[in-house]
Amino acid sequence: MPDPADQSQYIIERIDLTTNRLDLDEVFDIRKSVVELNIYENIELPYLTGTIAMVDDVAFKSTIGIKGTERIAIGLKATKNSPVLTKNFMITGIKREVSVNERTDVRVLTLIEEHAYLSAIQKISQAYTGRPSVIIESILTGHLGKYLESFSNEAVQNKMRVIIPNWNPLQAVDWLRDRMAFSNGSPYFLFSTLRDNLIHLSDLDLLMAADAWNEKNVYTYGQTSHNFTLDSKDQARKLFHVKSYKAINIESTLKMAQSGAVGSKFEVMDLTSGDQLFGQDNFHSGKETLNNFINTALNKSENTSFGFDDSLLIGALESKEISSYPSRVFSSVVASRQFYEDDDNKVPMSGYHDENANANMYKLKIKSAALRSILTNNMFSISVPGQPYLLDANAGVGSTIKLDYAQPTLDPRNARSVDKNRSGKFLVYRARHKFAEGLYDTHMDIVKLTGSV
Repeated sequence: MPDPADQSQYIIERIDLTTNRLDLDEVFDIRKSVVELNIYENIELPYLTGTIAMVDDVAFKSTIGIKGTERIAIGLKATKNSPVLTKNFMITGIKREVSVNERTDVRVLTLIEEHAYLSAIQKISQAYTGRPSVIIESILTGHLGKYLESFSNEAVQNKMRVIIPNWNPLQAVDWLRDRMAFSNGSPYFLFSTLRDNLIHLSDLDLLMAADAWNEKNVYTYGQTSHNFTLDSKDQARKLFHVKSYKAINIESTLKMAQSGAVGSKFEVMDLTSGDQLFGQDNFHSGKETLNNFINTALNKSENTSFGFDDSLLIGALESKEISSYPSRVFSSVVASRQFYEDDDNKVPMSGYHDENANANMYKLKIKSAALRSILTNNMFSISVPGQPYLLDANAGVGSTIKLDYAQPTLDPRNARSVDKNRSGKFLVYRARHKFAEGLYDTHMDIVKLTGSV
């Protein structure tokens, strides 16, 4: 009789539940009770979340109980010979509970990584001095016991002094991350992944420029790619075909304009001097920011308006291009010269909101927010076989993938053509890893900035 593990697309090595309230070192193995496991990654979150669907026909809830304080240790493997990937979660509650019959219940438990649970129940009130990335690392290690892995360009913001006003640690690090920008306006992301237990810090510039981890096995979507049967002899093609593909948030120029990504102004008032702090100018052009990012980060020489169309002429009295309107005004009131590097108050130091002696840096905040908004305006959702994500150490949220989308045409001469807008290199923005009944699928939200392959 064949081993059931040989028929499965994953191996659950362990799902162990422990709790402090029993005053025992007992570990409850609930693997056989779990019928579905979901683990969620998000490039905007420095922690993972998840759900477990659990069948209870042994009165587990009434004897052991679920109070939202239990720990869950999950060990996953792609094959018998691959290493075990272990993730530690806390149960936060029961999302849903259904009685199948008088003897059997099914309940869905919600999970969150333990450091996020710890962050949610504590506040910090502390002053920090240093570059934003250094302060982020100090908060993560000092309050949550988490290590930061930073593969990023150095943010242009210099040493600053900030005061955390009774916030959760993860709320504070997100606040500091939003303060960071690269010289071309590239925003920064702080995220956790399924592939390791670190927290990653990287900027959009490096993330989009990185080689796709599936360069040798490009994901394909088309009539001939999503109808593979399980007995297909081409294992690589079977693992890298796209089961489903849909646009979930795409091509809304009005939305971009309302967010300030197409055209916007910023106004900064210095309370100390009463001056307006602009730098060379205070108008932001989304097209200029996007093209500058593409030229520097992706080494593209052509202009692009992928994500919004700035050629629209509109106006009641005078028609102007949509990109010339300040669709949003970002206003800030700052108090400069609050902090000094020396005791005699001669060398001023920046705070969170002000930029010491460099007014042009204020504009980088707008560019960073614009690029983040443009990025999420071109989002697609795909479903793919999940096994490669347990086998490749570079896969997962924050990585890039190559994808070919077949050109929708009935012309046989173009049967092998690809749709340029829906093909190319994409950034994995969110991912849901679903393990159920021996099948492992990864549902990904992917984004891109360029319209060419």
